[in-house]
Amino acid sequence: MEHIKKVLKGHSPYLIFLAIAESIISIVCTLAFVYADTLSYQDSVVFEAIGVEKLLESIYSSTWWALILLTLAFIAIFTITGIVYKRLEYNFISMLLWGEMLILAIDIGKPIADLLSVLALFVPIIIINIIAYNDEKKRLNKPTKKHPK
Repeated sequence: MEHIKKVLKGHSPYLIFLAIAESIISIVCTLAFVYADTLSYQDSVVFEAIGVEKLLESIYSSTWWALILLTLAFIAIFTITGIVYKRLEYNFISMLLWGEMLILAIDIGKPIADLLSVLALFVPIIIINIIAYNDEKKRLNKPTKKHPK
């Protein structure tokens, strides 16, 4: 427990929240797709209650599922790596991957309401990532007090 406190000490609370949220999203989406892939036709009525795979299926075409799951995993991995190694580059890559997810979700052929709903989903995530990145940048560039020997 002390090691976890030591790693998290001095980091932005926004970044810690993002790391937890992105890890949970990645795990839940992966498990939902694995479970949905193993369902028989009769079981599919029961599984509709979760709806995570239906949300992603409505945003992305089915051919993109593997790429989306891999991208979600990379986002979570880069955010956690940025926290552990205290490097902003990993957080920046994570933020760019959310932008890639937004680009993949945009479908010109769909109605404008679908585009607005996709933007309403991704713009807040990207804004929170920018806030977390800037806050972490301030915290990492802040000079530390040196104790006299």
